[in-house]
Amino acid sequence: MPDALAAALPSVRQLADALGPGAAWSGQVDTPVADVVVAGPDEPLDDVAGALVLGVGVRADEAAAFLGAAAVAGAAAVAFKVGDGLLPPTTKDAAERAGVPLLGVPAGLRWDRAESELRAVLAYGGRPGADSGRDLFSLAQTVATLTRGVVSVEDGAHRVVAYAGPGEEADDLRRRSVLGRDCPAPYLELLREQGVYRRVRESDEVIAVAAQPQLGARARLVIGMNAGRRPLGTIWVQEGAGPLAANAAEVLRGAARLASFQLVDHYFRGDARARLGSREELSHGLLTGRFDAGALAAHLGVDPAASADVVAVDLRLGSDGTDAQRAEAAGVVSVHAAAHREHALIAQACGQIYAILPCPAGAPADEAPLERWAADLVVTLRRLTGSAVQAVLAGRATRLNDVPTVKMRGFRGLQLMARTPDDPVTTHTRLTPALLVRDTIDLLREAPQVRWPAVAALVEHDRTHGGDTARSLLRYLDAFGDVASVAKELNVHPNTLRYRIRRAVALTGIDLDDAEHRLAAVLHLRLALDTPTAPDRPFPTR
Repeated sequence: MPDALAAALPSVRQLADALGPGAAWSGQVDTPVADVVVAGPDEPLDDVAGALVLGVGVRADEAAAFLGAAAVAGAAAVAFKVGDGLLPPTTKDAAERAGVPLLGVPAGLRWDRAESELRAVLAYGGRPGADSGRDLFSLAQTVATLTRGVVSVEDGAHRVVAYAGPGEEADDLRRRSVLGRDCPAPYLELLREQGVYRRVRESDEVIAVAAQPQLGARARLVIGMNAGRRPLGTIWVQEGAGPLAANAAEVLRGAARLASFQLVDHYFRGDARARLGSREELSHGLLTGRFDAGALAAHLGVDPAASADVVAVDLRLGSDGTDAQRAEAAGVVSVHAAAHREHALIAQACGQIYAILPCPAGAPADEAPLERWAADLVVTLRRLTGSAVQAVLAGRATRLNDVPTVKMRGFRGLQLMARTPDDPVTTHTRLTPALLVRDTIDLLREAPQVRWPAVAALVEHDRTHGGDTARSLLRYLDAFGDVASVAKELNVHPNTLRYRIRRAVALTGIDLDDAEHRLAAVLHLRLALDTPTAPDRPFPTR
């Protein structure tokens, strides 16, 4: 390989860096890589000279033979999955004997995502802008997941700069486009004749392109990306084994708005993160109030005088959630938000994802459309993550400076929702009574001198003797004295519950006919039992 060409290619080490901290490597990590090839243990290794070969499905006892075959075929390196960031010593020894550098792909990273990340680095040759390339591949993968199609992103010269989707479902046209990095001339001519490129340059509409069997092309959707009057490129979604998702066009609209930032960087070959700062980091600054909202808004292309709706999302992944899962979910939220509202911003904070949705001037504060949007988003995220994702409409910030205050409403609202994981979406308006009670109890917690000694004695009696009288009294008061429902909830006989209530009255002196007695008892019991809101009671979702 000529020295000049080799110098322009990324090295094994650069490719490993693209896969994150869980990646590993051994051997000549400065070896340049010209391509990425996926191969299984029984596949012939043809046309892999200078390529990184991804050994998908290769078992540990097959690794040595696979490495030897890759070396004979001229592979630049071989990649296997690794656990805990470590390459097995036997595999490292086999790679050293074969003279092939070895790259370890983190065990939690899917092969298709790894291939996308690696190809993004190859597309930019390790030059500045590689971060933007990875962003485009990640975006393409998100669009493929949401639309159930095969995706390609093209620049204004019809060169493929990112793609994603099941390779086995790609039609002949898509395969030729990816391999050749541009669209075949006959199909381009057909698109010009049909006026497709003229339409994508002149509007932001999603255009359906019929199947062309004679050219090996299935049906497609396409949308253009423009910076003012300058066309930046297009995003294509091809039908795979089945039809596209019903909301595929809406997903494309959101993706087109997001991809424009990366395509600007593609044209200028500069690092968008260095020029503008990370859009996500700036959005986080707007969310938390760390920077001046007006200056940040202008920097992000948002009207500083605009109002904005804030939606808080919690993935509920728990300690088992990975950074890759959270990043993928944030990408899904970004696409949905951009489709719903122009100049939408996404930020992650406090383990949650926040969508900041600038409002058009004079837009009415109608929560219904936004709630429908949030409900669709939660359904999508629950399907992708398998977790009990929840969202809260935190409210509208009348000025961008107020976004941090509204964000805290969403944060506290999600804390309340955690006790009812089946509830998908609610609003801060509906949560206001529960939040008021929670705030009141927090104030009581900070004022230990404000207590009802008799109720405190009842709670302590239960703790000492293992009773459940205090908790039964709280449930009884919460249910307005409905003995039958509370007894069923506590799994006791109604007479048992009645006995507990009589005993509680005798021990505390509470007058159940006195409204102030009932309110004071509920507040003190919730404080003492660490139950700030009514337990196990779903929030209204409509």
